[in-house]
Amino acid sequence: MAHIRKRGKTYSYTIDIERNPISGRRKQINKGGFTRKKDAEAAARKIELEMDENRFIEPSKEIFKTFMENWFTTHYQNRIKQTTVTSRRYILEKHLLHENPFANKEISKITTEDIDAFYNLKINGDYSSSYIRKMHQMLMQAFNQAVKWKKISGNPLVDADPPPVKTGEMSIWSLEDVQAFLNTVKGDRHYLTFILAIYTGMRRGEILGLKWCDIDFERKCIHVNRSLAYIPKNGYIFTSLKTKKSKRQIPISQFVLNELCTHKKLQEDWKELVGVLYENQDLVICTNTGTIQDPRNVNRVMKRIVKSANVINIRFHDIRHTHASILISEGVDIVKISNRLGHSNPKITYEFYAHLLPNLDNDVADILHNAIQGRSGGQMADK
Repeated sequence: MAHIRKRGKTYSYTIDIERNPISGRRKQINKGGFTRKKDAEAAARKIELEMDENRFIEPSKEIFKTFMENWFTTHYQNRIKQTTVTSRRYILEKHLLHENPFANKEISKITTEDIDAFYNLKINGDYSSSYIRKMHQMLMQAFNQAVKWKKISGNPLVDADPPPVKTGEMSIWSLEDVQAFLNTVKGDRHYLTFILAIYTGMRRGEILGLKWCDIDFERKCIHVNRSLAYIPKNGYIFTSLKTKKSKRQIPISQFVLNELCTHKKLQEDWKELVGVLYENQDLVICTNTGTIQDPRNVNRVMKRIVKSANVINIRFHDIRHTHASILISEGVDIVKISNRLGHSNPKITYEFYAHLLPNLDNDVADILHNAIQGRSGGQMADK
């Protein structure tokens, strides 16, 4: 039974929960600061009801900073890609442990108001909404785990209000730009790299991780199975793909197939020229000696060709957006585009490229009118 008492101008409650099996002392829950007695009584009844239904969780006194370090080391970093650990560790240390007003607060006392104030602090610090969203995702996962570990009874992130991601104006090439770029890059050793980017929409890492065993020449398709990524202290390595949907099959045209065959013959020439120094890793895109191609060299070639072709300067990843925009303009179904790009959900594709979709609402009124007129045999029009 809860004991309610008045201290000064406010009320507090005390609830005995159990005895310590070693010391024999009673463990109690105390909370004060209620301006009205009935508010203290209501809060105490809620605790007692949770205890009766075995739902009560004794609030943890663990400091947020201590919890986050333990959560990240023992749980989180083992469940994300190696390529992500470094960037997430930076967010943890800079933003969640140091530049955070509630870093030294007990995890059970952190409120939704604290979380929203933290987001506002980062917004005022001119951090992008997408970057703040990454902090939000980490916090959401950490507090969800705290609930599972029975350190807190609820997640304050559930009702928090992170800033919406602002999608800036997308930089893409027109069909004329694509043709000008390809005409200029033809003959360069990275010609096939850009053919694959433009005609398949593959990510740069996926292209540089592509092997000849991934090419099905009979069925005319590419199997995307891995990606080339940079790991600090380990250099460039092949890693698993971003999501399950990233591992996909991409149908290719006869033109792309022919370019692959031409490039394969070119590689055979490299092998003969280099001899025993050639390191055969079965890579489609590689150096003249067969080793992994540094992505920075691809970027340098792209900048040079962009300048020579006199087309707008875009990032390599924007070629992927260009690929999608061409398919959208040609009326390809958004689900098919999503599968081709390897998005985890067609909703992501739709939200990202919605502004490129043609406005099909203009004919809705006529469609409705024609349906009604057809169903009524034109009788309504005669009245």
